[in-house]
Amino acid sequence: MASYNRLGSFLLAEVLATNPGGTVVRAVATAGGAFQRHHLLRTFSDDLLEAGLGSRWGEAQRQANQLAGVRGVGANYRFESGKPACVVCDYIPGRSLATVLDRTRNEQIPLGVDHALTVLQSVAQAIIQMHDKNIHHGSLSPHSVWVGFEGATQILDAPYGAVVQGLLPKAPPLQAALAPYRAAAAAAANAFQQDLFALGAMFYELLTLEQLPAGPGIPAALAGATLKAAQEEARIPAEVLGMLKRLLLVAAPFASAAEFSGTLERVLYDGDYSPTTFNMAFLMHTLFRDESEQDAQAVKHEQGANFTPYLPPPPAAAGPGQARPARAASRTGTYLLAGGVVVALCGVGGMFVLYQQSNHQHQLEQQSLQAKLAAFQREKEANDARLADIAKQEEAQKTLEEMFGKQAEQGATQAARAAAMQELEAARLKTKDLARQRAEVMKEKQKLSQQAPVPLARPLPPALPAPAAAPVPAPAPPAAVAAAPAEAPPVITQKTAPQPPQGTRESLPAALQQTNLRVALKVFVDAAGRPQKVVIVKGVEGNYGYNDSAQNAALASSYAPASRNGKPAAGWLDLEYDFGKPK
Repeated sequence: MASYNRLGSFLLAEVLATNPGGTVVRAVATAGGAFQRHHLLRTFSDDLLEAGLGSRWGEAQRQANQLAGVRGVGANYRFESGKPACVVCDYIPGRSLATVLDRTRNEQIPLGVDHALTVLQSVAQAIIQMHDKNIHHGSLSPHSVWVGFEGATQILDAPYGAVVQGLLPKAPPLQAALAPYRAAAAAAANAFQQDLFALGAMFYELLTLEQLPAGPGIPAALAGATLKAAQEEARIPAEVLGMLKRLLLVAAPFASAAEFSGTLERVLYDGDYSPTTFNMAFLMHTLFRDESEQDAQAVKHEQGANFTPYLPPPPAAAGPGQARPARAASRTGTYLLAGGVVVALCGVGGMFVLYQQSNHQHQLEQQSLQAKLAAFQREKEANDARLADIAKQEEAQKTLEEMFGKQAEQGATQAARAAAMQELEAARLKTKDLARQRAEVMKEKQKLSQQAPVPLARPLPPALPAPAAAPVPAPAPPAAVAAAPAEAPPVITQKTAPQPPQGTRESLPAALQQTNLRVALKVFVDAAGRPQKVVIVKGVEGNYGYNDSAQNAALASSYAPASRNGKPAAGWLDLEYDFGKPK
């Protein structure tokens, strides 16, 4: 079994990212010695803790409550102000954007404009929603952004970014590390523009793989910037460069969120770009294939592990000052025993003692049953968690197989198609292995259900006239033994209408001009009700923009999550958009 360190309520499993302000760790929450769930846990540097970070968790918790359900930030934040202070949120397998950038530089793997725009779009949406709630970040950087192995991007430190910003003067190393992402005080007119500047600095780094220089050097850097992450160095496209200049306050800054959103949409949809989570998932799989598989294996192991050796130590033994009550209790017992002898001399005490002994034995049996039921419940929950994790991995493998299948058919070169075919075969083998694992867990679950503890059938002895404690009722079977409620898929709560592509009517073939144009797709909705990815099942053939329009509308819609065992869960939803006949 791997070694774990305890931090407050959590066991620290593996460090996933490090930065000057602390670390991000995969952490395990336990119920007794049994696995309960995984978290992403953030620790902090000593200078931030000494500056009083833990004392401001109340402010951060209020902001976390305001951001609940906001797309592009973490979910279910929990703050612990112990020593040292830490914060956790829902676990998402992935790495920080800073780690992605470092790996891209080291491996020299192309990072295209589409990838940069995908990150920009996700982070921008989160920033805009934060400012709609009068929350600004203030310390945004690539260390703040978490990129999941499935391509989704979110701001991990959204609720406490402003708290960290206020403590930067007391944390010089972190302040120096964040300097490239912070505008000069004279340049940034307001908090929104400060966050947009940080967004622009990250976007510049994604495009060029170079860190933004200090303020006076920014105009020259933009003038000579090239897409060094692409296969061949090229100039940054004019519409992208124009937006970047405004983000970095070289040109007229964006005066409002609406103005920025309009410009971003024009860049995204008027250019020849296709920023999607699928492209990011493919990149993440290429960069972190080994880490992704190792993480999945570790998570699976931890879901079935016994963490009893890592339980907190029991409370210290009672001191001398607490010994007297124990002796007093002992004397009280002696007096009660003497009273029992008197009752026996009266003729009914003997039977009463027998009843008490039988009742005590029954209570011991009940306690033993409760312990067995608790162990049964923990093992069942561990099996359910393993099945849920396998199902999630199977969904991810399905997406990868679709991506690799398209790459194998549509790759630009024969070498690219061959490489995609190899990846496709590896993904298919992983899918078969997941099916085998699911069958094994189902077999274990069936065997476990046959061994479920049975409540005691033996009743208590009949009550006697003498005063006695009330009988202890046999507990009802726990919820784990009852039939699990039916699963329910996600549902759409507000369906956004797609925007028909502009200027495509004349370019459509005659056959399409006489046909109702429909796009059928599947949407993957996470447990918080956020759409994470969209798969086109049947679309409009040809590059006419209908498929992209339907995909964007699906991502902009609102959803309620699926439910499994009475709890919110991730799942797929089928949607269809009907554009009608072209006019």
